[in-house]
Amino acid sequence: MNEINLQAVLAAKERLAALQAELRQSHQLPVVSFTINIPGSVKDSPVIRNLLRTAVDKFRAAASDSNFDITEERFIYTKAGPAAVAAVDGEPDKLKQVGIEIEESGFYARLFDIDVFDAEGRQISRQNIGYSERTCFLCDGLPVVCRRSDKHNSDELRLNVEQRQVAFAATATNPWPETVWRIGSWAIEAMLMEAACTPAPGLVDRDNSGAHKDMDFFTFLISSSALAGSMFRCAAAGHNHQGLSIDLLPVLRYIGRDGEKKMLEATSGVNTQKGLLFLLGVLTAAAAYTVRRLSAVSAVDILDAAAAICQGIVARELEPLAASYPPRKLTAGEKLYLKYGVTGIRGEVEAGMPSIREHGLPVYQDALRQGLSLNDALVHTLMSLMTVVQDTTVLNRHGLDVLLDVQRQAKRIMDLGGMMTASGQAQILALDELFISRNISPGGVADLLAATYFLHLVESNYKITQYGGGPDYDE
Repeated sequence: MNEINLQAVLAAKERLAALQAELRQSHQLPVVSFTINIPGSVKDSPVIRNLLRTAVDKFRAAASDSNFDITEERFIYTKAGPAAVAAVDGEPDKLKQVGIEIEESGFYARLFDIDVFDAEGRQISRQNIGYSERTCFLCDGLPVVCRRSDKHNSDELRLNVEQRQVAFAATATNPWPETVWRIGSWAIEAMLMEAACTPAPGLVDRDNSGAHKDMDFFTFLISSSALAGSMFRCAAAGHNHQGLSIDLLPVLRYIGRDGEKKMLEATSGVNTQKGLLFLLGVLTAAAAYTVRRLSAVSAVDILDAAAAICQGIVARELEPLAASYPPRKLTAGEKLYLKYGVTGIRGEVEAGMPSIREHGLPVYQDALRQGLSLNDALVHTLMSLMTVVQDTTVLNRHGLDVLLDVQRQAKRIMDLGGMMTASGQAQILALDELFISRNISPGGVADLLAATYFLHLVESNYKITQYGGGPDYDE
């Protein structure tokens, strides 16, 4: 780092003033000037330059929200510190208010200096629009008073500025807003809970590998960890999306392809959660998209948003198969559509996931109200979903007769009370042994269980007491 003297500081101020005047005269518009307030003799560093870019980025975002038009931007870099100037088509007082809001947006933002000049070159002060002067870095006094009285020594001031720069560096590691973090984390939690609930007939759980010889409980932990980034990206895609819901699907598909590669790399080629990646990816995006637009969100609002994202997916991707057999290897879902007319997870999501609306969520929430543990409520809900879901994993491996038998077996167990009775619990354990012996793994049901848990988490955390009230996602 290079220390500077007073002469260099004054020269930099003159250069900045000249640039402000040039933009003001060129555009006949107000000018916004950005500098970083760093006391001491070191005014330029990579962190300080990043601070300046952050201040400008925040202003750009606020300008877009307020319909201000930034006509031209210029950046300058000197030993006396970086600076930026922008000619902006907007009311000077409102521009100053935006600048103040950015200056007060966080601990490190005290380092920002955002000045506004009207088209005639008059500076708009904080007092002009009803704000008080900025206070000292270290106390509530005015900076000029503290400097004249030597109230704070240089070491105190240096330490405070360093702490603010550290806070900035730490904040810069967080690329997403809190909503994205919360929703992405809940999606990963749902993946893990689905794998952990025990006993899960025919599925990998904490006791055994179910009807699988190529994966176990730890494989699912590894796979879920590999997919964590994809869940955050899907949440960010939903949170940031503008326009029609349906336009989100290609973005999510792109993210999903990347996620699938990471999953297969982590599991040495074992497909553990490909279907769940699609399902939770859509739901995670739908949740973030909905939360950003509504003050309160229900599970049904999210399901409606997911249906809107996948609107027309069956007509686009499955129905043409009957008329023209594609010159490529068909997926399992495509083969089942041609053989049985089953639309699988595509149809389920496009229809708004009726199995979750009518069976998954009501059963899970009732089980919790009845006092079942988290694990037992999940298993109980798994069995309920199994009674109605056209599980394409079972259908693909065993055919329609076995799928119907799986549904009958599950219904018999639910008639016995499921996890709420000793006889139901015993039959679930027996069904696990039967499915393992017959190599039956209801993976589609498991995916819907994870989705149910995820939706319950979102709804619970946004304090919804009744369904409905969402926007029209077809607009």
